[in-house]
Amino acid sequence: MTDTADRRREPATVRVAMWSSRHRWPVAAAWFVGTIAVFILSALTGGIRAEDANGSPNQAQTESAKALAVFDQGGTGTPSEDVLLVVTHPDLKVTDPAFASYVASSIATLKGLTATVNGQTVPVFDAIPDPATSPPQAGLVAPDLSAVRIVATMTGDQDTVDQLLVPVRPAIAAIEADGAAKGFDVHTLSSTLTNEDITTLINSSLDTTFATIGLTFIILLATFGAFVAAIVPLVLAITALLAAFGIFGVFSQTVAPVSPYATQLIILIGLAVSVDYSLFMITRFRSERRHGRDKLDAIEIASATAGRAVFFSGLAVMIALAGLFIIDVSIFRSMAIGTIGVVFVAVVGSLTFLPATLAILGDGVNRGRIPFFGREREEGSGLWSRLVGGVMRRPVPLAIGAVLVLLLLASPAIHLRIGITDITSFPDRIDGVQAIKLLYAKWPQGSTENLQVAVTDYDNPATQAAVTAFEAAAGQIPGLSDPTVTPSKDGKVALVSFTIAGAGQNDPASQAIVSQVRATTVPAAFAGLANVRAYVTGQAAQALDVTRIYVDAIPAVFAFVLGLSFILLLIVFHSIVIPVKAILLNLLSTAAAYGVVVAVFQDNILGGRLGIESSSVIESWVPIFIFTILFGLSMDYHVFILTRVKEARDRGLDSRAAVARGIAVTAGTITSAALIMVVVFLAFVTIPFAFIQELGLGLAVAVLIDATIVRSVLLPATMAVLGDWNWYLPGFLGWIPRVTIEGEPEPVGEA
Repeated sequence: MTDTADRRREPATVRVAMWSSRHRWPVAAAWFVGTIAVFILSALTGGIRAEDANGSPNQAQTESAKALAVFDQGGTGTPSEDVLLVVTHPDLKVTDPAFASYVASSIATLKGLTATVNGQTVPVFDAIPDPATSPPQAGLVAPDLSAVRIVATMTGDQDTVDQLLVPVRPAIAAIEADGAAKGFDVHTLSSTLTNEDITTLINSSLDTTFATIGLTFIILLATFGAFVAAIVPLVLAITALLAAFGIFGVFSQTVAPVSPYATQLIILIGLAVSVDYSLFMITRFRSERRHGRDKLDAIEIASATAGRAVFFSGLAVMIALAGLFIIDVSIFRSMAIGTIGVVFVAVVGSLTFLPATLAILGDGVNRGRIPFFGREREEGSGLWSRLVGGVMRRPVPLAIGAVLVLLLLASPAIHLRIGITDITSFPDRIDGVQAIKLLYAKWPQGSTENLQVAVTDYDNPATQAAVTAFEAAAGQIPGLSDPTVTPSKDGKVALVSFTIAGAGQNDPASQAIVSQVRATTVPAAFAGLANVRAYVTGQAAQALDVTRIYVDAIPAVFAFVLGLSFILLLIVFHSIVIPVKAILLNLLSTAAAYGVVVAVFQDNILGGRLGIESSSVIESWVPIFIFTILFGLSMDYHVFILTRVKEARDRGLDSRAAVARGIAVTAGTITSAALIMVVVFLAFVTIPFAFIQELGLGLAVAVLIDATIVRSVLLPATMAVLGDWNWYLPGFLGWIPRVTIEGEPEPVGEA
């Protein structure tokens, strides 16, 4: 043990850890009480206050959102919602008596529905046009007479709509069941009902927590070979998650509502980092105990080495995740707050709860040994030692080979195309998805999507004349047709709508039309009208605008994350080579992950065999998420490995031997940590939503590549080639403060 004077010179993180180990029982009790209390406090104040899952998180930023806001400010009258039934038959035409009879019967059923609204019984629907008598331009009958659309309209705010819809779902189920018995294919689309179906499916699909924890426990059991050692990381993870959810809930109640989808990422990141940090600490503690250290000395060394690495790793993760704040979108703010919170709690727990727990357990951490896995094994021996030794003997050809493999994996990213995942990429088990697919199939001219322009100052005759001229000019653009003008309730705003042809909101042709209208048609039509503002919206416009938010943010996010990570590593390792190399290696991992995601989802390579539907685009926010999360988590490995390398070098080993030693003794732990992360991320690939699958697969592949090709081949190979240059710091940077991670150097030959 170090004396009192020496302890005063130890880093604050080590002093905290040692204080916790000497006050083990109060600290452990305080940890449980504190984390649970924060969670209970959150529950008592209302829990997590989620923002509207159906609302757009980008309304204040995009032109398309401004268009709708401007029109709504003018008063759009009583809000309404449509329930749309698409009816088709493989053999019958709309004109066949059996088809007409079924449609008439379905309309009669819908017209007869009543609901209780605010204590009064009222008809559910205000209007249900009959496709048989509606004019052709209404578009209720498919051009080939193989399908009809039954459009039932209800009016009222969302609360009223929710009450009106109570009898609708069972009535539709009966209509669809009757249709199926008669050979009809009937599917229903409603904004509220479809969103409810999507939310229900997402929540049920995301309930993978228990299965993931079970698999994580199995991996920990195989890694530690002891039941108790495998339990401790899960205890830290679960309590850290409780505290993080508590903090998240309090924030949502006191500051701003949060995205309902952020909770799943909190679980994913919280489980990954908590288990990682526990692995680092417990592995080092057990190693020191095997070498004869007494319990508190072993905790002190583990805290001064692995514990300090955890501190700086956690700081690197939080820096990377803070890059999400740059994107002024509510879901990103929620993700940043939630994930930074859980990482912070996990770091605090690693420096307080873990030392206290190890002080309580001592060698009891090895209880519950299992055959074969429970045997004592020396760090740095076996497969990983031989692998690293082989890499160090032939570093140049192996480094070149590894880079070529990563570049090959990354090559599909050259044609990466990002966009907004539309509802057709959701599972067909959602009735509204099948309804939309039928609409696209039976009305192929794109009549289900529109381009709209909100024009202000419409009560001015000059503006009305300009709107008329604009209709004529826009109507000359190929792909735009059927213009209609809808004034707002106060008559001050007009919504000019066109049918837009194309293959959906991500169709480049549709988005090109949007850009043309914005760049030339609108300015030309309303030139000279100083008080007029014209905003273009519609499905393609919204997809284009949201995508641009993320595309425009990429340089800033990358610069922020890479810049601060560079500074952190520069200070920690007092080397300019290490941060530059870390950034390059992480970028290679990220590029390879992007390439695999594009190959599987856009190019449909192996996607079918994996049960993954192909997609024309990658969800716009997924690349940024993969980058920030991967860059943060991979720093765990990098810092953990390099601390052991630097530790060995400071003990007197030459650069080559220190690299071999540091990587060999950490490789097993890194592999186990990475395997756990891969399992956690792959759980998301089982969820039948393209954007979640893209994120899960991208992160799983990135972590796997990072822990194998990068950390086991590229890192030792490049460090072997550079030798002492790894620790080069230019003279003009000599003023940078020296921050040590490791504790006192130990004799060469000890772990």
